[in-house]
Amino acid sequence: MAISDKAPSSAPSHHRAWRLHAPGDLRYDEVPTPAPAADGVVVAVEAAMVLSYTDKVLSGAVPYGLPPVPFVPGTNAIARVIATGRDVGHVAVGDRVFLSPHLRADTPDREPAQILIGLTRMGDTPATHALQRRWGDGVFAQIAHWPAACATPLRGLDDRPATELLGLAKLVVPFGGLQRMHLGGGQTVIVNGATGYFGSGAVMLAVAMGAARVVAVGRNAAALDTLRATFGPRVVPAVVGGTNAAADLDVIRTAAGGAADAALDLLGSARSTSTTLSTLRALKRGGRLVIMGSAEVPLEISFRELLANDWEIVGQFMYARTAPADLAALAAAGLLDLGRIAVRRFALDQLPAAIAAAATMQGLDLTAIVP
Repeated sequence: MAISDKAPSSAPSHHRAWRLHAPGDLRYDEVPTPAPAADGVVVAVEAAMVLSYTDKVLSGAVPYGLPPVPFVPGTNAIARVIATGRDVGHVAVGDRVFLSPHLRADTPDREPAQILIGLTRMGDTPATHALQRRWGDGVFAQIAHWPAACATPLRGLDDRPATELLGLAKLVVPFGGLQRMHLGGGQTVIVNGATGYFGSGAVMLAVAMGAARVVAVGRNAAALDTLRATFGPRVVPAVVGGTNAAADLDVIRTAAGGAADAALDLLGSARSTSTTLSTLRALKRGGRLVIMGSAEVPLEISFRELLANDWEIVGQFMYARTAPADLAALAAAGLLDLGRIAVRRFALDQLPAAIAAAATMQGLDLTAIVP
């Protein structure tokens, strides 16, 4: 890795970071502060997001392709640039930035290697391993070294608290799905899994992006009512049971006032695809279903039904390169109220407690590490 010949002068020679040395072996280490690579930035972390399943990742309970150990876990963060590499031009020292973990190799390949920094590689190729060896460390630290391509300047948002801006990290994944959906103003959109961590963010975003009606599908009536109370009458709850697809379809269609224009499915590790199918069947002819969640069983639909309705089923992983900047622009313009997100804060040395708290998050909750 090409680096400068010395560490950034505005950074200490060493800093504290949590590193995973083996499954379940997380240590609070003192580590050398790196100099920036030619295409990298060194940043002071202001607030870092803790995913709800962090405990499962670090214990080895989920089969992720983790970076070589020891490595610093943690994905998204709000940070301040303290040094830049010689080839970096879009951010400067002192800029506040949003750190995205979704890194794609800068190659002319049709399918470039990609990883989620501080979490997992996508695929098991020599290119993904090489990318992960270079950019393995995440944001559960005082200072992070990040690829500049994944650092988005937050213009017009410097007066906001870092923990408020961290809401962008909760929203950017469902935002990628809504962009892939081509959501337009005045449309009716369905969000399946609306009370989940990302689903609640999708409801919030769909309202901000001008949907005329957002059908919030879920099993928890009280949580759905909270979304309606928070975001107004354009949010229409659809309480489903998840076992009777025909009955759930009637509930969703009634909430939509007929057939919907598009839908976003954000169920996580679902044991059944019943509500996903009901969501699909609630679309009008030519409707689009974007799937960003996961299920343990197949999605079974006949060719005849799919063709007869001109439906489009799209799988979407993460978001476009420009999504963080697009999302930040919504917030800067006052169209997206990040203050609606309930942030629970922990100091850096309290990461184990933060991980435990993150596992209990619901709806608009967000857990943040504040170094």
